[in-house]
Amino acid sequence: MDKRIHDYCKHICKSQIKVLRMDHKTHAKFWDLPAMATVCHNIQRTHFAKGYAHHPKGTRWHYLLKQELEKLGNIGDRSRIGKRYIIGNCAEQHAGNNYMNRFHENNIHHLYFTEAVRPRTMEIFPYCDNCKAVFPNL
Repeated sequence: MDKRIHDYCKHICKSQIKVLRMDHKTHAKFWDLPAMATVCHNIQRTHFAKGYAHHPKGTRWHYLLKQELEKLGNIGDRSRIGKRYIIGNCAEQHAGNNYMNRFHENNIHHLYFTEAVRPRTMEIFPYCDNCKAVFPNL
């Protein structure tokens, strides 16, 4: 397993434990552990952006990624191709979006990803059909 995703999952778990020990009225990022997490990077592995699975509501999508996601259906709805998955919910989609916004990347073909990992168990999962349709390097 890639060290960056391993460290990111450990960070997520530690953050959640810290939140649970604190006052429950705090508005924190990891009240519940996300289902999946991943790290997006360039081919040289010199630039990185993290992402975890969560509902797409409130996400400021990079315009190119938004176009690709909308080919699958409406963001926030179940996909036409992978009816099991909500468009914009995946860790890969959020990590790719974070990367594209942070590094002003305008080519979806330049995005690469670590494994998709469930932080709670550190289990590696295959990429979903939505992500495979959007990101050519998966």
